[in-house]
Amino acid sequence: MSDGAMDLAILGGTFDPVHSGHLQIAKAVSNLLSVRVCCVPSNIPPHKSSTMATPEQRLTMLRLAVSEHPELYVDDLELKRGDRSFTLETLKTFRRRLGPAPRLYFILGMDAYLSLPSWLGWQQILDYVHLVVCRRETDQVPSPPLLALETSHQVETTSMLKAKPHGGLFFVDNTALPISSTEIRKHIEKKDDPSALLDPGVYAYILQEQLYAVS
Repeated sequence: MSDGAMDLAILGGTFDPVHSGHLQIAKAVSNLLSVRVCCVPSNIPPHKSSTMATPEQRLTMLRLAVSEHPELYVDDLELKRGDRSFTLETLKTFRRRLGPAPRLYFILGMDAYLSLPSWLGWQQILDYVHLVVCRRETDQVPSPPLLALETSHQVETTSMLKAKPHGGLFFVDNTALPISSTEIRKHIEKKDDPSALLDPGVYAYILQEQLYAVS
């Protein structure tokens, strides 16, 4: 079993743009599990037709956002792969890189977790990683497939989670800001100031590139 040095957590998303909520989630999981977090921007998300910023712009913003946080870094493998970004393929790639022993965690927000049964090959994900779900209050009830997943794979402590390299489901109370990239884009479109919700370098880049503003 790994001594933990090679363990890794992955946070995926469009990051269009990356915001303080993303960073809070990543840093919280990093602290909780004593692990580096790799942020992976998707190329074309299967559930979305496009992104507002280009892949290069989203990658630049993400690199700016993590530059002051040594526990976080960026990998552009989904952008390089092109086409639609399927999470299972990405997780397989990371598992091949790490080998079988290190623990590999995949971080999900609550909305993404609730939609998990619609993902391609979702039943295989725990063959490669642990799922770490940042929980928040919601009126939406998990579907029967998710309830079955919780019954068979949920663990209650980080020690139980770390006992194996993959296969666990763990819920973390989500203390991240209740914001979304969509809300930030709307703020910018309306010429409101979203700077409190963004890394200063990211906001400066958005202004420089005139991103999300209606011409």
